[in-house]
Amino acid sequence: MTARPASHDGPAAPRPSDAPDVSALLGDWVNTDQRGPKGPLRLSVTRHDGGLAVRAFGTGSPQPRDWGEVPAVAYSAPGTPSVAWAFSALYDFGSLRTVVCAYHKTGILVVTTSSVFRRGAGVDHWARSFYHRAKGRV
Repeated sequence: MTARPASHDGPAAPRPSDAPDVSALLGDWVNTDQRGPKGPLRLSVTRHDGGLAVRAFGTGSPQPRDWGEVPAVAYSAPGTPSVAWAFSALYDFGSLRTVVCAYHKTGILVVTTSSVFRRGAGVDHWARSFYHRAKGRV
């Protein structure tokens, strides 16, 4: 997995005329369940190369584990092709692959994670979590 820095700070890069507006998805998102999260603790969604990038942070000690930054695919809803409301991103950890899918609804991010182990290395699982914007971040 290759991590590439990306930032949504500063002026917005012009988007291609056929690309949906991703601004509702951008920012730092915090899992509402910090005591026993079923997904990442935090997500950072940024603009990257005309699209999106997602950086996830999972449980870890003493600091959350940085899953790294990966490109994400933005999706628009039927009838509103100019506005993105969802994304998906794939994390490949070698023996484990995790797909993060999310959609924005009324100010929250609803996130599902599907984790599949290779060659019987563990128990596959699926989870749904809810995220709110980090305070002081856009």
